[in-house]
Amino acid sequence: SSSVSEANSASLRESPAPWRFRGAGCSRPFMGAVCSGNDEREAMGLLKEWPSEVAELPSFFRDMLADLVRNKRRLGGIRNFHDLPTIQGKLTGHELKSGYTDFEYVYLTVLGFARLRLHQEQILTRCNGQVHSRNPGVQLLESCCGMTMHGDRPGVIALLRSAPDTLVQAYTTATQDRRGGTLRFFREAFDRTADPCLEGRVGRICEYLEKHALSRGVAAVPPWEDVSVRPMPASASVEEFVGEHLRVFVNECTWHWAERATRGRSMDYEEAKHLRFDGAHANDFARICNAATFAAHMRAAGLCADGRATSQDRLLWEVQTGAAWQPFEPRVNALLEEARLADRPVVECCFGPKGWRYVLDLRRRVQRKPKSGRER
Repeated sequence: SSSVSEANSASLRESPAPWRFRGAGCSRPFMGAVCSGNDEREAMGLLKEWPSEVAELPSFFRDMLADLVRNKRRLGGIRNFHDLPTIQGKLTGHELKSGYTDFEYVYLTVLGFARLRLHQEQILTRCNGQVHSRNPGVQLLESCCGMTMHGDRPGVIALLRSAPDTLVQAYTTATQDRRGGTLRFFREAFDRTADPCLEGRVGRICEYLEKHALSRGVAAVPPWEDVSVRPMPASASVEEFVGEHLRVFVNECTWHWAERATRGRSMDYEEAKHLRFDGAHANDFARICNAATFAAHMRAAGLCADGRATSQDRLLWEVQTGAAWQPFEPRVNALLEEARLADRPVVECCFGPKGWRYVLDLRRRVQRKPKSGRER
C-alpha cells in the first residue's frame, strides 16, 4: 500500500467509523442495488452488475443464476431477503421447508454449489473423515456454501469434487429440453422439503439427469482437474500462480463456449478443446477468452489488484478488533478494493481461521457477521 500523510492518518484515527483504510484518493458514488422490476429486466441487469459474491463465480454458474432470476415469480419469489438471496450459514431442513420459497432454496443451492467449485481445494484439504462437529472441511462447507454433509461416510471426496459439475451437466441438459425447459429443471431437480444435506441435493439432481439426459447434443462436463485450481505451495512464484489460474480460466471458457455452441450444433468439451484455436472458430472463442476477460476474472475473484488504479489510489483495509486495528488478509483486501473501484457498496465473503461468512459494508464502514448480527 502507499504511504499516507500524517494529517490523513490522524483524521482516519479520529473518525468514529469502525473501519479505516490507508492510502489516498476517494471513492466514487456507489451504484444502487438491483431494481425489483420485471424478472427479465432484472436478470439482464444482473448480467451487467452482479453482487460481489456472484461476480467471482465461473460464468456458467452466473448464467444459471440469471436464468433462475427470470423464473423468480414462478418459483415463489423472495420472502427472506431484501434483494437476492445470500448464504448466511447452514439452514436446517425445517427452516427451508417452513420459511423459504422454492426460488430462494434453488438460488441458495446453485450459489452453494458454485462456491463449492470456487473453494473446492480449501474444503477438500480440511476434510478429515470425521463427523461434522469435528471436521473442519464440513464446517467450512456449511459456512461458505450453506449446506452440510456426512463427512464420516465413504465417498466424501468424490462427492465434493463431482457435485458442481453434476449440477452444470443437469442444467445443460435442461437447456436442450424443448418442452419443459429450464423451469422444469428448477422444479424437478430441487426439493426444499427433502433432505437438505449435500448428498441429498446431488441425488435429486442425478435423478433429473437419469430421467432427462437423452440424446440432446449436451456438451459433456469437463474433468474436474481441468477446471479446478491445483493447490499451490507457499514458494510458488507469481508466474506459476497466474499460470495455474490462466489454465483453469481457459478451460472454463472452453466449456462455456461449448455449451453456447451446443445451442446451434452438437459440441462436447473435448471437441471444443480441439476447435477453440482453429481458424474457423478462433475469433469466436477469443470473444470470451482474452487478456481483458482474464484480467477482469482475476480482479473479480480478488486474486490481483486493479492495474488500472495508481499506487496512490490503492488502499489497505483494516478492521478494529477491540482497541487494535488488524489488516484484512490480502484476498479480502483485494475484494474490497475491487468493490470500491467498481462502486459496489457491499462485499460478502468467507475468511478467517474458521471460514465464517461476513458482510463488509463499504458505505457504513462496518463488518457484519450475518449468523449473529454482530458488527465491527
